This record gives sequence, C-alpha cells and structure tokens, in this order.
Amino acid sequence: MTTPRPVSAADGATGRGVVPRAALPTSMVLARLMAFIGVSTVAAILAPAFLHPFLHGTTALAGVRLIAHGAMTCVGLLAATALTLRWFGESWGVATGLGAAGFDQWKLFGGLAAGWFAIAMPTGVLVWIGALRIVPAEAGSWGHAALLAAAMLGPAALAEELMFRGYALTLLRRAWGTTAAVALSSAGFGALHLLNAGVTAQSVFMVALAGVFLAIVRVAMESLWAAWLAHFAYNFVQLAVFHTPISGIALPQPLYRAVSAGPDWLTGGAWGPEAGMAAAFGMLVVSLLLAILAGWVRVHRRGWRFDIDVRPIGRGES
Repeated sequence: MTTPRPVSAADGATGRGVVPRAALPTSMVLARLMAFIGVSTVAAILAPAFLHPFLHGTTALAGVRLIAHGAMTCVGLLAATALTLRWFGESWGVATGLGAAGFDQWKLFGGLAAGWFAIAMPTGVLVWIGALRIVPAEAGSWGHAALLAAAMLGPAALAEELMFRGYALTLLRRAWGTTAAVALSSAGFGALHLLNAGVTAQSVFMVALAGVFLAIVRVAMESLWAAWLAHFAYNFVQLAVFHTPISGIALPQPLYRAVSAGPDWLTGGAWGPEAGMAAAFGMLVVSLLLAILAGWVRVHRRGWRFDIDVRPIGRGES
C-alpha cells in the first residue's frame, strides 16, 4: 500500500483551493493572520508617502484625491500580500484567490453580474415605486463622470477585497471554518465604515451583510477576481448609474441624481441604497442563486411542493 505524501502549507493545494485546517496548527494560522494584518497596516500607511509625490501633478483634476487614495492603498495591500506570502512560502493563487485559476471569463462575468443585479434590482424597484426620486442635477458629461467613478471605485474595491476576502479569509477558514471566517471578516468589513459620514447601526449592519454577500461570491466561484468585480459593480451602479451616495459619501454627478423619498430603513437615506433593507433583499436573492449554482442548496420539485436541501460547507472547504 502506498502512503500519500502530506501536503505542506507551502504547497497550498487541496484540490479545493484552500489548505485544510489540519495542515497547520490553529495558533500558527492565527500568527500568520496577525503578521498579515501588521504588514498590511504598515504598507497602507507607507504607500501614500512614497506614491503621492508621483501623483501630485494630477491633483487639479476633479475627484483625483479620492482616486489617488484608493490606488495608493491598493498598491500598498498588493505589496503587503505578496511580501507576507513570500515570507511564509504560500502560493499566491491558492492563498488569495487572485490567481490564474480564478481568472476565468465565466467567473469574471458571474462576479460582475452578481454585484450589478444585487443592487440594481432593488434600487430600480425603489425608483419604480417612488421611494427614490430622480431629480435634475448640474450639467456635465455622463461618460466622463462614469470614467472618474470607475477609476476611483476599481482600486478601492480591490484594496478592500485584498484586506478582508483575500489571504485573511483563507487563514480564517483554515483556523475556524468557512462560516466563522465569513462572519468575522464581514464584521471587520462593517467596522471599517464606522467613521463614515452619517453612520447608523443599520448602515453598519448592511455593510457587514454586503461583506457576507461578497464572501459568498468569493467562495462560490473560488475567485477573488469575481468578488472584486462584484464589489466594483455594486458601488458603480449606485454612484455612476443611479447617482446616489455610497457609504455616506455623496459625490457630484451630472444631469440627474436619485434622492430618497421613502423611509430611510428601506432606501438607505443619505447613506445610499446599500444601507436600505431593499438592498438586503437583492443580495439575498443573488446569494441564493450562487448557493444553488455552487451546490450548497438543492431545490427538488415534488408535485406542487418544493423541497430545499442545504449542504453545509465544512472546515477548510471552498
């Protein structure tokens, strides 16, 4: 009988994209997580100091400060992730989900579509029933504003995905399993927005719920690329399509804007649609579809009745 060779943490391969919990003691996994958080914090602070002089000449452009901030943070977190993985001998693609295996056209399209429909569907319904009202805004170029929004939102979304649903999520899954990892990373994602303008208990809860949704995209598709595009689309629809605030930040948009005309608990009020319960419904619908596609949920028709079977995700399983 042949004895299989154990898979080391450096190999990082299990056939499901995540090193099993037994490969490393929990204490060592958490030590790696603390190291990653420390290196990322330092990199996020140092990156603007090194990169800002190169971007200073473009500060005359509208919105460039926000664009530069997101890009610099993104560069810092990419460098921190690469440094940490090299230090511990981890595989980039396996540890982050940002490798070639996740860069599949259907995964990319699926992530983009998931983020788009999760917020476009409920926001469109709010406009249709009059809970959001479209009002005129200052003149300008819609295309130019949309490009600026994309330039700002793209790097910022990738930075947040690297921070919460990249290597950190992988380590948390190794230590405590997928359910706990999603809950902890999503709570941290919500806490990150506590200092935003107009923050409320509901807005923080809804951001944390969005973290759960994005983690479902990440795990279901085994791709951080997909989660990044879902995150980007989710914010882009609000800012560039409906011209609403995002996470309490209202940016000038040309031609029209959507303002809340209904209860804040439903529309999100000044925080934006992502803070309203309508957005929760959109994320729930798309998450259920992803769970069905991933095989976690199976729906069986028996005559006039539908039975739903749920398969929990085990520890260390994608």
